[in-house]
Amino acid sequence: MRWLALALFMILLPGIAQDYPLQMSNGVVNCTIFGSFKDPGFTGTTYSDSYSVLVVDARLTRLNESDNEPILAAYSLTDGNDRVFQTSALNIKELQPGRRLIGFVVPKETIAKSLTIDLSSDKRGGEQFSIRFPELVNISNANVTLLYYGVLRSSIFSNKKTIELDVAITNNGTQKLVLDANNFTLKDQWGWKYDSKEYDSYGKKGMPEKVLVQNETIRSGLIFNSVSPLSRPVELVYRYSNNSYLTMNIDLEAGLISAANPKKVCNDCESPAEAASNLAGSIKATKARLAKVKKLNSTSESAPKGRDEL
Repeated sequence: MRWLALALFMILLPGIAQDYPLQMSNGVVNCTIFGSFKDPGFTGTTYSDSYSVLVVDARLTRLNESDNEPILAAYSLTDGNDRVFQTSALNIKELQPGRRLIGFVVPKETIAKSLTIDLSSDKRGGEQFSIRFPELVNISNANVTLLYYGVLRSSIFSNKKTIELDVAITNNGTQKLVLDANNFTLKDQWGWKYDSKEYDSYGKKGMPEKVLVQNETIRSGLIFNSVSPLSRPVELVYRYSNNSYLTMNIDLEAGLISAANPKKVCNDCESPAEAASNLAGSIKATKARLAKVKKLNSTSESAPKGRDEL
C-alpha cells in the first residue's frame, strides 16, 4: 500500500513529466510510455473522418527482474473530457517481449489524458494504476494562440518523409486573421526549414485558407513533405504578420535523447587529481614528463658505461 500511495501521489502532481519517456509503477510492475501517435490505418479497418486510432507505444516490466512470466494486462485510455476508451487484443501489436503498440479507436479531436493498466488478470501484477500524458504544448500572445496536439502521421516514400501535424489556431485579437499553410514552417534538429504544403482540396488534407474572426478557432492537419528521413521535428514556426512570429518547441523526443545518452565514464583514465584534462593539468603533466626525461638523461650520462656502450 505504501508503494501504491506513492504512485498515486506522483500521478496527482501537475506537470511532473513533460518529456518522453513517461514512467509509473505500482510497486510490482513498471510502465514506460515512449510516445503516442495517431494512425487511421493501424487496425486495418477504415474509419470515418470523425474517428482515428490513437496508438500508445508502451513497455511493461516487473520490478522483480527474476520473474520472467509474461504480464497479463488490460488497457484503457481516458481523454480530457474523462471519457474512457477500451482496446482489444486485436488492437495490440507486440514489438518485442514487453514492448507493444496499443491502439484505441477514438474521435479525431481526442486529447489523451491518461493510460490505465489493469492487472487483475495477473496473479502477481499488483494493483491497477494509471500514468498521465504530458500537457499539450501551446504558446500564446495577445494576437493568437497556437496549440500542438502531436503528429497525425509520418510516412517515407522514395526516400522522402511526409509529416502531418495536428494543430489549432485561435484569433485572440479584435481584427480578422487570415490563415493558410504558407504561415507555417517546420525546423528540424539542425535548424533546417521546411515549408508547409498547400491544402489538398482533392484529398482534403492540410491547412485550408481561412479567415478567423475574434475568438474563432480552427483545428487542422498541417503537412510537410520532402523532409529528410533523418530530420526530427523540433520547432514549429507560425508567422501571423510580416514581422511577427510565434516559435513553439515540439521536440518531445528530447527526453528520449537525454535518457539514451548517459554521461560517459572512462575506466582507464587517471583520477581527477592526476588527469591532464584541462590546460593546468596538461602543463603540470608536461613538466612532470620533462623532469622525468631530464632525470633519466642525467642518470644515463653519469652512469659508468660498459664495453658494449662505447
